Amino acid sequence: MNEIENRWLPPSPHKDAVLEFLNKGRAHIEERGHNIPPLLVFEDGGVMELPRARYINGKFTPDEKSAITRQTNYNDVCSTIDEFEKLLETKPDLAKSDPARFFELLDDVCYLLSRMQRRREVYKKFSEAVCLVFEQLRQITGPNTDDAYQKADELRDFLKSNPEKVTEKLHDLYKLAEGMRDVANRMEKEVLYPYRDLFIKLGEIYAQVKGSRSWGKTRTRSSSSE
Repeated sequence: MNEIENRWLPPSPHKDAVLEFLNKGRAHIEERGHNIPPLLVFEDGGVMELPRARYINGKFTPDEKSAITRQTNYNDVCSTIDEFEKLLETKPDLAKSDPARFFELLDDVCYLLSRMQRRREVYKKFSEAVCLVFEQLRQITGPNTDDAYQKADELRDFLKSNPEKVTEKLHDLYKLAEGMRDVANRMEKEVLYPYRDLFIKLGEIYAQVKGSRSWGKTRTRSSSSE
């Protein structure tokens, strides 16, 4: 995390929760320009300005006391639905006196789902690119190294059996040695380099789909978002 992002972090203990989500790849930070609070973007679709993020009872919600414009009430659909159901149960009169509160939460759910759908489309796009690379990987064949081993055995047998005829058979010996060289050259050009380049391509695809997210080797999730 750079200094610009760090200075926008919320106070502890909310800061610790943000850092944990970032480290686990459950959220990432998006810069918006000089002196503008960056966004804390959750993999579950939630979006809120980083300095406003508050982690309360296992859920992220923006600090309503801040003057900064609200993004979403919670970081994911489940938390938003929990709040919606809670209001239905504890404050049913709001349906008459202030239905906008319910509508706001429903709008949040739709917005969160739309962000998840956009992320889904990104994954689909890059999965198609990965499939294309895999198809190219399957098409790599290259030379048969057994040919080189066979030529090596022939050279070895000749040198053991007819060392006195090396000069006489120099052309044939060269031909066998060059045959081994040809296998090695083809291995590089037809196999190793193509494999390398395609795996580099896979790395580029991974970097693009990952973006600024922190994806560790192992991730445990209590909810499904990807």
